[in-house]
Amino acid sequence: MEILNQIKDLAVDVFNTAVNFNWRGVNYRRSSLIGWAAVLLTAVFLLKVLVRWWRRKEPSFYLHSGLVFSKGSKPGIVYRLVRGTAWIFVAAGMFFLGLALSDPVFYVAKRTEQVESREIVYLRDASASMGFRLQNSNVSRGEATQEFILKLLTKRKDLKDRAAYIVFGTESEIWSSFTTSFNSFVFSISNAPIAIAPSEALNFWKGDFILKKGQWVEKDNGGGTSLHLGLQSAIYLFDRKGLPEITQAMKANPGSKMRSVVIITDGAADTDPEPQFIELRKRGIIPYLVFIDPAREIEKKIHGENSTHAKLPDQLLSMVKRYGGEHFMVRDLQSADKVSEAIDRLQSVKKTIKISADQKEVYYIPLEVSFFLLIGGSAIRFVLYRFWRIV
Repeated sequence: MEILNQIKDLAVDVFNTAVNFNWRGVNYRRSSLIGWAAVLLTAVFLLKVLVRWWRRKEPSFYLHSGLVFSKGSKPGIVYRLVRGTAWIFVAAGMFFLGLALSDPVFYVAKRTEQVESREIVYLRDASASMGFRLQNSNVSRGEATQEFILKLLTKRKDLKDRAAYIVFGTESEIWSSFTTSFNSFVFSISNAPIAIAPSEALNFWKGDFILKKGQWVEKDNGGGTSLHLGLQSAIYLFDRKGLPEITQAMKANPGSKMRSVVIITDGAADTDPEPQFIELRKRGIIPYLVFIDPAREIEKKIHGENSTHAKLPDQLLSMVKRYGGEHFMVRDLQSADKVSEAIDRLQSVKKTIKISADQKEVYYIPLEVSFFLLIGGSAIRFVLYRFWRIV
């Protein structure tokens, strides 16, 4: 009984699949077999009709015996319907067998979106001034920078950028080479220092340096802003670790913005970085400068109103523009969001849509239907043979 139930469930599943299948979308690689199957079935049907007609013309054996069947002794309408159903099952089974032999395939449209890869180096200032309070807030410049970078990365999470991370102060250090792993990159950023300052920074800049012990890396020579070293590290990464495919694509299309360096700093560079900007332009690398806390109130208090430390580094700002980039001012946490969005738009990616068709073999569907129809038709004929009323 259990086997019969399993067969019944299988048959129901097969016929449901056949009924719900989109036959209009099927292509037949051997379509001529359908025509030949139709011709064969028609020929068999006509032959059957002709044989029956011819047999009716011959005199019956029973006419010589004197035995005449009454109307009630002949097969009734139910018998004839059931017998006709058996022939319909067989004919339908042969038809679906022809479909299976005609090698049906279903083409599934496949839409793929290809994103043109970008290589971005995030170059972060971690000098001692990053421990200073951000204007109109209770967070340090370093913490605001950290939040800014993470927001920018989150916006670009699905764009599969190849990103690298460099921290510079008096020296430059690569914390992450190029990677497309968002989690790995964020892990590197989270472990990199947000400021490098003397161990006595809290006493040197009392009330202005607000990082707590353990939040900055203690180095007595950590107060410098060696942007040129950071840029040199970025150039090294592009030259040695950059994808050759991107290099070739940039040569083929010099106007493409496929490589960029995002510089986040809060002060003027100690050494003129123009030689490095020249090298960036030679390689088609776009610089973006994000300047943290342009009000310079703390610098004015520490160094004096007219000190170079208290003024915006106009030379650096104009240099970035001159070499094809943009600069942005982060005055507070709200403007950090806007700058993040602006850079995200400037570093837009090119997407191409490819549509292809995948072949799916579906011959098994009509083959399964044919199997059950032929089995059903044969079973009906067998039962009728055993219970035929005329002997």
